[in-house]
Amino acid sequence: MKKIIILMAYAIGLAACSPTADYKKERDEVMVFHDKVMADHGVIVENQMKLDTLTRNLADLKLKFPDLDTLKEKEHMVSLIAELSAAEEQMNTWMHQFEPDVTGKSNDESISYFKNEKLKIQSVDSLYKKEIKVSGAYLNKYQK
Repeated sequence: MKKIIILMAYAIGLAACSPTADYKKERDEVMVFHDKVMADHGVIVENQMKLDTLTRNLADLKLKFPDLDTLKEKEHMVSLIAELSAAEEQMNTWMHQFEPDVTGKSNDESISYFKNEKLKIQSVDSLYKKEIKVSGAYLNKYQK
């Protein structure tokens, strides 16, 4: 019994002496997530280019799909391009506002900052995934 009490006291003491969370871990998690989102950035740009090509080649599309209302489809394509561009702009805004250098901030302030930035980049990721899904489904209709 005495050994158990000593062991528990040692464990509690060890836990109390453990270092506090480090802001660098939080910053690294944000950067890893950013890199993951940037992999989808290429898909955003690729879908924008495919949609732009479709808008410039509506006559060819009309030949393949004679019943196609090209005016309606062009409006839809332009709308999809705008949504993809808006998602891309959100990413650009986040990148310009993100400040990895936290000189002058305490560890706790830095941790809070990076946790907040992680939420922001997760929001961009959700938007990217949504726009990739919507534009990809549209492009699949025309095998582009």
